Amino acid sequence: MSVTFSLLPAHETLGFRQAMLWPDKPIEHVMVPGDDAALHVGAFVKETLIGVGSFYPAAPKVRLRKLAVAPDYRTAGIGSKLVLHGAQAMKRDGLHQLWCDARQSACGFYEKLGFVVSDDVFYKSDIAYVKAHLDLRALTAPPVVPSSTQTG
Repeated sequence: MSVTFSLLPAHETLGFRQAMLWPDKPIEHVMVPGDDAALHVGAFVKETLIGVGSFYPAAPKVRLRKLAVAPDYRTAGIGSKLVLHGAQAMKRDGLHQLWCDARQSACGFYEKLGFVVSDDVFYKSDIAYVKAHLDLRALTAPPVVPSSTQTG
C-alpha cells in the first residue's frame, strides 16, 4: 500500500472529520475556529483521503485537533505519521510544544509517540478525554515535507 501525505485546505477535511469522529452530529460540530489558518495534513491512498490531522499554532504551542483515520487503516501507522508530519512542520516553524485533548481510549497511541498524558479526565459530548503534551524540542525524527512525502 502506497500512502502519500500532503497539505489540504480546511474545507476538504470537514466531511471526513464528521464521518470518522462524529457521524451522528451535524457538520458544524467538526468545524473549528481557526480552521482557515491551521495546517491540515492529509493521508491518501491514490486519490482517496484516509486520514487527516489538523494543527493550530499559537506560539510557542500548537494544538492538534480532529485527528482521524479511516477504520481500515487504523492499525497501519497512518495516525502516527500524520501526527509526526505535523509535529515536524510545527517544530520547523519554531514552536515548542504540541498538545491535544486526547480521547482517554487513545492514551496508549499518544504515549507511544512520546506524549505525556495527564491523569485528569474531563468529558466532551459524554466521551472521556485527557490532556496530552509533546515537547517538540525533543523530537528527533528526520524532517519531512508534508506536501511531498510518501510511504509504502
